[in-house]
Amino acid sequence: MNQTELIRNLRNGDVRAVARLLTLIEDEDKEAEQILKEIWELTGKSYIIGITGPPGAGKSTIVDVLARTAIDQGHKVGVLAVDPTSPFSGGAVLGDRLRMSSAHESGIFIRSVASRGHLGGLAATTRFMINALELLQNDITLVETVGAGQGDVEIAQLADTTVVIEVPGLGDEVQAQKAGILEIGDILVVNKSDRPGADRLSKELQMMLSLGEHGKWLPPIVATTATSSGGIDKLWNEIKNHRNHLGKKKLQQQRLRKLKYDLENQVRQKLFNRKIIEVGSDKIERMATSIMKRDIDPFSAVERIIKE
Repeated sequence: MNQTELIRNLRNGDVRAVARLLTLIEDEDKEAEQILKEIWELTGKSYIIGITGPPGAGKSTIVDVLARTAIDQGHKVGVLAVDPTSPFSGGAVLGDRLRMSSAHESGIFIRSVASRGHLGGLAATTRFMINALELLQNDITLVETVGAGQGDVEIAQLADTTVVIEVPGLGDEVQAQKAGILEIGDILVVNKSDRPGADRLSKELQMMLSLGEHGKWLPPIVATTATSSGGIDKLWNEIKNHRNHLGKKKLQQQRLRKLKYDLENQVRQKLFNRKIIEVGSDKIERMATSIMKRDIDPFSAVERIIKE
């Protein structure tokens, strides 16, 4: 399939074409950039729900039942599951997709993508993969992060509504206080709420919320037991409440702020790569050698490289 044919099929919402584009984006192929330029006006039309939390919290199960709930409500759903990277193939482990049996049965498009060592619980190309999924005309996109723990906060820069999942019994309460991960949550979920310690965890989260600063939206705490779909209807209603709270104006302002952040990062990376190529690896190595010999300090070395 040549590029012209691929773009034509993408405009028609062809599933195989979208799968091909997702692969190109994941591989950071230059062709993906050209294709995205051509079809960019068709993207940005879905509401993005981010699901994050520590490993073992039940994120995949919640995504599965949430996707089914959204389908039952008349929505069209796409799922992007960021998996840990296989140490052998460099690809996604695919554990998330195996758990999403209900979503599979509903015909929901699910794509697993490897994090490839990217910090923050997401792959570096996640935003563009969301854009590719939107070509299937889905109005809801669910994005599940790896579950990297304290650094797993980057999803807040992509999602319109961020759901943070905690679970009793993981010894995670103290870690959550340090992490800042709760600060990004628009909705907090205590999953596996049938376990001992769930009520205590809910109270601790409530206490932590009372100590923080919030605007007009105070993140609700929802108890769920995802394996039996317990509390999922309430979670879905809270997602709708948050979307209504944002409204069209706040949603656009929020998206603009996040796109500005993303654009700054991309410009920074492009300029960095360009400068490294311009300077050359030989000069970098010579400077590193001089720093090691204490002939020059690292601050002066950086300044000299930039000036020259």
